[in-house]
Amino acid sequence: MLRPLAVGDTPIPLVQGDTSLLHRLRNAGRATGALCAGFTASAVLLFAVAGLAGRSFGIDFVPMRIRLVVALLICVALVALDVVALRRHDMCSITRRRQTPKNLVFKYGDTRGALIWGLDTGLAVTTFRVSSATWGLIGLGLLNVAPWWQGIGYAAGFCLPIAAAILLVPRRPDQPDGNSREPGWISLIMIRFRRLVQVCALAVSLIAGVTVSLSVLS
Repeated sequence: MLRPLAVGDTPIPLVQGDTSLLHRLRNAGRATGALCAGFTASAVLLFAVAGLAGRSFGIDFVPMRIRLVVALLICVALVALDVVALRRHDMCSITRRRQTPKNLVFKYGDTRGALIWGLDTGLAVTTFRVSSATWGLIGLGLLNVAPWWQGIGYAAGFCLPIAAAILLVPRRPDQPDGNSREPGWISLIMIRFRRLVQVCALAVSLIAGVTVSLSVLS
């Protein structure tokens, strides 16, 4: 969405097929910042509300050992769902099959459109997910097993890579026939490594399950 703002249409003054970092920051820095700010605000709000909801329903009165057992069951169920998704070459089956509308930038402008995009995507449950690990984090928040501010770490896991992809990755030279590779080549790489990302997310869920199991046993 914002990558074309960073690379522009003009070839690089320094290296063939690239633009200067200053050019990228000037053209796409504000919009990228708005995207990350919106995502962070929504993510922090989501997990804070989950933690507050758990407390409102009296989760603090439930013994921690019972909460940990429930958390372990959630991890096991989500790992099973991710294994099924991997075998079917599919994505998370319990999240809405919806993507943030791509016309937001054209409708509201680069900065406001990016902010709205981030606000929508940061809510996690409103758009499709590769892994069900996000639901695990929400469950841990409801049980007050994980802290309310886990949304900050969740947001960092999205914002840092996306900002680097937009602002730091140099422009790829055009194809011999003159057709531009921008911005599709980055998306193609991400799609190509989707299964690897799913495996990594599954590994994280397994580690979380093992950690919770050790907490129960201790």
